[in-house]
Amino acid sequence: MGGLVDTPYDGPVRLAIQLAVISMVLTTFSPLAAGRAEVPPGGTFVDDDLTVHQGSIEAIAAAGITSGCNPPSNTWFCPTSAVTRAQMAAFLVRALDLPPAPTAEFEDTVGLVHEQDIDRLAAAGITLGCNPPDNDRYCPSSSVTRAQMAAFLVRSFDFPAAHGDSFDDDDGSVFEPEIERLRAAGITVGCDPPDNDRYCPGSNVTRAQMATFLTRALGLDSIEIPPRPINLDVVGRSMWGAAPPRGEFTFHEIEEITIHHAGGLDGATGPAQFRSWQSWHQYLGWPDLAYHFIVGRDGKVYEGRPYTAVGDTATAYDPTGHFLIVVEGNFNEDTPTAEQIEKTVQLAAWASLQFGVPIETVTGHRDHAATICPGDSLYSHIHDGSLAHRAAQILDAGGVALHVTQ
Repeated sequence: MGGLVDTPYDGPVRLAIQLAVISMVLTTFSPLAAGRAEVPPGGTFVDDDLTVHQGSIEAIAAAGITSGCNPPSNTWFCPTSAVTRAQMAAFLVRALDLPPAPTAEFEDTVGLVHEQDIDRLAAAGITLGCNPPDNDRYCPSSSVTRAQMAAFLVRSFDFPAAHGDSFDDDDGSVFEPEIERLRAAGITVGCDPPDNDRYCPGSNVTRAQMATFLTRALGLDSIEIPPRPINLDVVGRSMWGAAPPRGEFTFHEIEEITIHHAGGLDGATGPAQFRSWQSWHQYLGWPDLAYHFIVGRDGKVYEGRPYTAVGDTATAYDPTGHFLIVVEGNFNEDTPTAEQIEKTVQLAAWASLQFGVPIETVTGHRDHAATICPGDSLYSHIHDGSLAHRAAQILDAGGVALHVTQ
C-alpha cells in the first residue's frame, strides 16, 4: 500500500475540526454518558475477549464510534481484521461528528455504504484521494497502513509539530513527520515493546489497534470489562498433535449447532484417538478432521478444523452452516459423563453467542440424516431440552469465553 499517498490539506474547515475535537475531549464518554446500558459480562462483542485492546474497543463503542462488524446483529468487532480506508472514514466521521457534505466525486465510492462518510472526510480536508495528482479515487477497500493511519489522525486532530527521530524504521517515509507528531502526542509508543524503537509503518492497522489509537486521541477512558462467568479452556491442534490440513476448505457462516458422537472406538482414547480420526478423514479425501471441536472422554475440549470451514460427513446431509461438536464415545452403548455433558453445553452456549444461533435449535446428527448418531444416551439430553435449558442459563449469566492453548 506504499503507493497510496493521501496528500495533506489545510483548508478553512481546520478550525471547525479543532473546535469539534476540543468539545469532544471536554465531554466525558462513558456507557452512562452515552446512554448505553451497563457493560455486560465479557463486553459488547463476543470475539474480542482475548485482545489487550478490549477496553478501548468498549470505549469507542460507548462513544458511538463503532457498533460492530456483522450487522444487523453486531455481536462481533472483528478485532484482527485490517482497517480499510472506507472504515477509517466511518471511524473518523463518527469520532469528529463531521457534518453532511456534498459529493466528493471519487469515481470508486459511488453506491458504497460508507460513501457519505468518505464525502464528509474529503470536505473536512482529511483526505484528498489516493492517486495524486488526479485524486479522483479514494481506494475504499485498501487496507490502511500504520504510516497512513498517522497521517489520518494528525490531520483529524491537528497534533502539533514535533522534532526528533523516535523510530528506526520510518526514515524516508513520506509520513515520517506525521508519525513523529503522533509519538509526541502520546498516541503511539511503537510496535516492538519493550524497546519501542520501531513503528512498523508498512504494517496494516487492525481494528483492535485502531480502537486504542482513537481512544487515546479522543482522551477516552478505557472501560473495564466484567469477565464472563465461564472460561472454557481448549486444547489447541498443535497440543494434541493434529496434522496440517490437506487440500482446500470451503468456508461458511454458522447457522446451526449439531452434536455428534464418535461411534465405534478402536481402543485408543484422547489425542491418539483424535489423530486416528483425522488420518482416516484425510484418507477419505477430506481436508481435515470432520468436526470443529471434540469433547474428550477426559472431559477436556479439543480444537478441530476451523469453525469458519464447512465440516464433512459420510451421511446424506449438507453440513454447510453447521457448527459441529463431536463427543468421544459410543453413546448407544455407553453414557456420556457429567463433565462431557457440561463441556458440550458450554461449547453450545459459546457458539450460540458467537454466531447468533438460538440455543433452542441445537440438534443431533440424527435430526439431519438416517443415522443413530449421537447415540441414544447423548441424544436424550438434546431431545428433552435439558442441554438447551442449561446452555440458556449460562447465556443469561453472561456466556462463555473460549481460551485456546497452542
